[in-house]
Parts: sequence; structure tokens; C-alpha cells
Amino acid sequence: MEKMISCFLLLVGVFLIAARERRVPESLSSQRNDALLLEEFCSDKRLDLVFIIDSSRSVRPYDFEKVKEFILNILQFLDIRPDVTRVGLIQYGSTVKNEFSLKTFARKQDMERAVRRMMYLSTGTMTGLAIQFAVNIAFSETEGARPLSQNVPRVIMIVTDGRPQDPVAEIAAKARNSGILIFAIGVGRVDMNTLKSIGSEPYEDHVFLVANFSQIETLTSVFQNKLCGKAVN
Repeated sequence: MEKMISCFLLLVGVFLIAARERRVPESLSSQRNDALLLEEFCSDKRLDLVFIIDSSRSVRPYDFEKVKEFILNILQFLDIRPDVTRVGLIQYGSTVKNEFSLKTFARKQDMERAVRRMMYLSTGTMTGLAIQFAVNIAFSETEGARPLSQNVPRVIMIVTDGRPQDPVAEIAAKARNSGILIFAIGVGRVDMNTLKSIGSEPYEDHVFLVANFSQIETLTSVFQNKLCGKAVN
């Protein structure tokens, strides 16, 4: 009797293992299909996008890694090619550091590698200075921005967790008036009025606030719809 029970349990174990092995390829296949659907949704979307990342001392190393993951998730669904979507990345603290410009990378893999290598500055919070840099430098034709005559949307996506230490409202207004669409993402105890002074209107479409850096990934699907849909034209 004991031998029969042992054999039965052995057969059950073999069945469960086989079932698990069958599910794994299906899961991987589903992930690949999801990625293809995302890329197809954003296929041929012309866009000049610049990320501006708060790298002040209030951002802990773990939080900074979460921001990098968020950027990598956004890159997954963009059709990154020189004649389609171009991406630049700026981080800032007391100073501004241009990680890469709109003309730096033609391949998504190289861009992802640069994002992973990015090290945070751990200094102040000069948000206005970073936006000014984007307007004057990052979106210049010499740095890879396409001429205004081509009507390629120019978009800033800024992530910040603190109060700016410089006059950001006036600088952000000039950026918006120049035709740049600004998405403002606040993390933690960021003043909503400050975020609204940065982001484009209507605020419900362009200004976002999450409780912590772990929640920022919940915005990925939101921006997939906004960047690749009709919201950016």
C-alpha cells in the first residue's frame, strides 16, 4: 500500500513539473507579444523627447534606480530611429548634466545602456536651470532636434521630488510658449502648485503626482497612450 501511495505522489509531482514547464514558454510568448503590440502601437510616431531627471541629494540611490527603470520602460514602446522618435536625457541638481542628446543614439540598445550607466549627482534642485538648458541646448538643431518647420512634436518629461531652488515658473512658461509640451511628474511631498507651474495645460493630462518612487512605474501605461496616441501631435 505504501508503495502505491509513493508511486501516486511521484506521478503527481511529475505531472505538476510538466505543467509548469508548459506554462513558462506560454508566459514568455505572452511577454514577447505584449512588447510587439506596444511597438506596433507607437510605430512611426515622430517625436523629439527629452527626459529631465531630478538628481538632487533628496533622491536616494534606490529611488534613482527606480527612475532609471521608469525611463527604460518608456523606451520599450517608443519607435526609436533617427527619422522617427529621438530621445535625449538630462539630469540636474545644482548643475545640469547632459547624459545624451537627441542625436547621440540611433539604436535603442545603446540608449538603454547609457541609462543604466547614469550616476546621480546628489546636489541641489535647480529645476528652472534644467528646463532652460533643454530649451536652449537640448532642443537646438545642433543637438539633434528637428527644425520647427518639420512640425515634429517637442516634449519634455520632467521627474522631480523637491521644491525648485530657482524661479522655475517663468522659465517653464517660456518653454511652453515656444511650443514644447511638458509633462511634470512629482514624487512625494512636491507642491502641486509648483508642478502646475511647470506642466502644460490641461493639468489633468500633463501633471502627475505619486506618493513615492516605487509608484512611478504605474505611470508607464499612461505615457504609452499619451506619447504614442493623439495627445502628442
